[in-house]
Amino acid sequence: MIDSHDVAASLKATVFPVLREAGFVRFKARAAWRFREHVIEVVDFRSLGSYLGGAVGASSHSFGGHVGLYYKALHTAPWATEPLPELPDEASCHARRTLRKSLFQLWCRRRDVWYVNRKGTNLEAVASDVRRAVEQQALPWLNEHEDLELALRAFESRDDSEMKRGIMLEHFGGARDSFARAAATSALALACGQPQRAREAWQRMLANPYYQNLSDLRKEAERRLAVI
Repeated sequence: MIDSHDVAASLKATVFPVLREAGFVRFKARAAWRFREHVIEVVDFRSLGSYLGGAVGASSHSFGGHVGLYYKALHTAPWATEPLPELPDEASCHARRTLRKSLFQLWCRRRDVWYVNRKGTNLEAVASDVRRAVEQQALPWLNEHEDLELALRAFESRDDSEMKRGIMLEHFGGARDSFARAAATSALALACGQPQRAREAWQRMLANPYYQNLSDLRKEAERRLAVI
């Protein structure tokens, strides 16, 4: 029988060297961070644990892979009050992506879960597939979305997407024209030197019928719009 420590050791031996070569310099448990001029990037492999593993029919040490970009621009916007976190976790990132396995696994067909059997006899194959996902999915996606102008276009125009119903693929902080999406979009626009696009992000949010009766959020959006 193996446990989560064996899985972590396999990932560190097989996957972390790829991340180091790509410029990731901070590692903690199953997470890694890379620091760029405008973003902090995170790659994280979270164990399912016994509860979630049981719910999806997988072992407790099966896991998923997630990547995220935390944009520094949100801490330089005129309304920002919180300091930039040193090591943001993937769940707090503004743009997020779930990795997909390419292995066919009879005992767990969810594409967002790498199933590791209790004896670990498939661990080598799993780690190799994770490495492939990092090389072919994670790094290209991170490299693309660290560009602020491209990220701004994505936050303005792209909907969150699902890999399969209920399983996230790409996430940009919330639905288009939501408060969270407007906050990210406007901050990115200001960082790109385009205040008009920042104003338009808040105007779209204020025109969203969902917020017509949410006075606190409307007042905050109007306050931010006024200072741009």
